Amino acid sequence: MSRTGPILVEGIQFAPILTLASTFVVSGEVDLERAGTLFVVAAAEAVVITGVLVTLRKPLNPVLLGTNLWLALGALAFGPPIGPLAALVDRTRAIGLFACALAVGGALTALSPRGYLGAALADPAVVRRGSLIMLALTVVALAWAWAFVDDIRLGGGLPFIALNVSRRVLVRRLR
Repeated sequence: MSRTGPILVEGIQFAPILTLASTFVVSGEVDLERAGTLFVVAAAEAVVITGVLVTLRKPLNPVLLGTNLWLALGALAFGPPIGPLAALVDRTRAIGLFACALAVGGALTALSPRGYLGAALADPAVVRRGSLIMLALTVVALAWAWAFVDDIRLGGGLPFIALNVSRRVLVRRLR
C-alpha cells in the first residue's frame, strides 16, 4: 500500500467533525440553531465512515472515535431536541468532546491491543506507554478546553489539532 493509503484512511475520519466545525470555526461562535442539523449530519457521517472502515479492516483514530461519540451525543441533544442534554452539550462545548475522547481512550487502553494509540505495534508495553501518554495529553486538552470554554477556536480547535498531531507523532516515533 502506498503512503497515501493510511493518510487517506485517517483523513476521511475527520469529515464528520469538519462538517460540524465548518461554520463554527469560521465565525468563531457556536450557532445552536444550526447545531441540531449539523450534529445529526456529522453523526450520520461518522457512523457510515466508521462502518465502512471497520468493514474494510482499516485502522481507526481513537481520538476521532471519542469525537464521534460526542457527535452522537450532540445529535441526540439537538436533533429531537432533549433540553437538559442540549444545555449540557452547549455549556461544556469542547470539554465534552475531550471527555468523550478520554472515555474512549481509557477503554481502548484497557481493552484493545492497539490501545489509545490505535496502532499495531510489536511490543504491548510500548502500546501501553504510548496510550498512557495519550491519556495524559487528553487530560491536558480537556483542562485547556475548560480554561477557554468560551473561545471555540482556542478552547476547541487548537487542542483538538494538537491532540491529533501529537498522536500521529507519537505513533511514528514509537514505530
